Amino acid sequence: MMLNPHETHLHFGLEKPIRILHLTDVHIALTYEEEGEMLNALSNRRRDVFFREANFPERDPVGYLEEAMEYSKNFDCTVITGDVLDLVFEKSKDVVKKILAGKDYMFCAGNHEYCKRGTPETFQSQPLLRKEVQPCFRGNMTFESRIVGGVNIIAADNGFVMWDKKMLPLLKAEVAKGLPILLFCHCPLTDPMRSLEYDHDKLIAAGATEEEIAASVEIINYIAEEPLFKAFFAGHGHFTTTFSLNGKPSHMLGGLFKGIVGEIVID
Repeated sequence: MMLNPHETHLHFGLEKPIRILHLTDVHIALTYEEEGEMLNALSNRRRDVFFREANFPERDPVGYLEEAMEYSKNFDCTVITGDVLDLVFEKSKDVVKKILAGKDYMFCAGNHEYCKRGTPETFQSQPLLRKEVQPCFRGNMTFESRIVGGVNIIAADNGFVMWDKKMLPLLKAEVAKGLPILLFCHCPLTDPMRSLEYDHDKLIAAGATEEEIAASVEIINYIAEEPLFKAFFAGHGHFTTTFSLNGKPSHMLGGLFKGIVGEIVID
């Protein structure tokens, strides 16, 4: 096996242990020749960026995704936290759709699922890109939940750091189920993020309103303070570490383009 597993153990007092596979940040950047010289050159540059960042790995992102999905058969649940696509190219979409077809997993979008030509789009462009990208993946790339062995697994889209205000009632409905919750998203949840102070100007420049930022802060605070949210799992940073959100562990996993996968064992 060429994958590099990172293990996390959580203790909830379950009758039977469960195992969750966490995948994130694949960054597949492939184009058809007919997509044009400019996009082909961009695709080559993007592949080179990740090849070098991963220190010239034995496999490319496509190979790692194929192996990871085969490996997922050993787990009770698989969650993918975004940036499977690097940019929204036609060949990238076709390849991802083929690899994931018929596989069982949960998925939430990363910021690169909303990148068309090399830079993040605005918040106003997200609905159109969501319609274009969603057919590559099963489920709902915005919000999905699943109960596995007495644990509520939620995958939710915060690919642009922001949280849609429509998620608050969805999260409250999940809390009402009364089970311990693991929340998977793309951008790590940390104590400094609770105010979105550091990202404020960038979010405004991308088209967010003050009201939307305030609603997002309300959601982050709700997640941080609700006792049933036990731990958080994300990607985005391309390295593996653990932050804190109101004293709860917030795990960030390195990218699958480096061969890294997360193995979460809960007993």
